[in-house]
Amino acid sequence: MMSIKKEGAHKKWAALKEKLGPQETDQSEANLENAEPELCIRLLQMPSVVNYSGLKKRLENSDDAWMVQFLELSGLDLLLEALDRLSGRGVARISDALLQLTCISCVRAVMNSHKGIEYIVSNEGYVRKLFQALDTTNVMVKKQIFELLAALCIYSSDGHSLALDALDHYKSVKNQQYRFSIIMNELSNTDNVPYMVTLLSAINAIILGKEELRTRTQIRNEFIGLQLLDVLDKLR
Repeated sequence: MMSIKKEGAHKKWAALKEKLGPQETDQSEANLENAEPELCIRLLQMPSVVNYSGLKKRLENSDDAWMVQFLELSGLDLLLEALDRLSGRGVARISDALLQLTCISCVRAVMNSHKGIEYIVSNEGYVRKLFQALDTTNVMVKKQIFELLAALCIYSSDGHSLALDALDHYKSVKNQQYRFSIIMNELSNTDNVPYMVTLLSAINAIILGKEELRTRTQIRNEFIGLQLLDVLDKLR
């Protein structure tokens, strides 16, 4: 009896989906399980949540040879350019916010691979491009960017230097007085607890990412000069 009821429910659901629109709109991600890098590059030129979601899965399951080919075909460049364009829109619509979020998740998937993060650290300019995407109101996107910043700082001395360079560059572009202003401004102006935790983790990684005690002290003092201790008191 239960199976007959279930079958009836399935038929009703199928009929309802037909009325609502074509089946293709139900697809949440492109099936790129065995896709070659060239196909993924072509799909990147047609930005959509479906394409980015499928690409993220493919990136997460790729081997080193596939990742290297994807990077050599300018896959990361296309992702960062799209992210920059989306940030410039101001995210007035939910669809743009979702597109931004799925795009940054692809960048994250690249950085989660050994070949990906090595490529980023070895090619100057990528981290600066990534930081340009901070010019958005989408907190979830900014959260992921600061998580990637922390990962770079911890990964290697070169990664730490590139993160600081990107912060310096962002400061100049935005005419801010201090390189850590962006972090402290975000920390002071948010009530989103997970975002606060990410920002504090980024601060920690920036300070501890340098081996020399003198440099650590200097960086910590820069944050203290921007009222870090006062902000921490308010958070308690």
